[in-house]
Amino acid sequence: MKFYSESLKKLFDKAEDCVEAEEAQKKAKAEAEEKKRALAEQRAARAKEVEDAHQKAVEAKEEYSKILYKFLEDYGSFHATYTRTDPIWSLFDWF
Repeated sequence: MKFYSESLKKLFDKAEDCVEAEEAQKKAKAEAEEKKRALAEQRAARAKEVEDAHQKAVEAKEEYSKILYKFLEDYGSFHATYTRTDPIWSLFDWF
């Protein structure tokens, strides 16, 4: 007698083989889902880090602008030489 597995769409000679194959498939699916869930959680956590860093950069730029404009109100001008490799400008290049 042959045994057919609906989930595997396959014939087996023994019922035990059919049950074992179905259990192995269920286990593999569960492991794949767990891995997928773990990767999604990791991605969400790393995305949160990026969002937090971006928010800090925006706040720092706002603070810099506020201080600079206050200085300009008081003294009329501000001179500083910055290079493209200066960390503060490379941070704000994309703004």
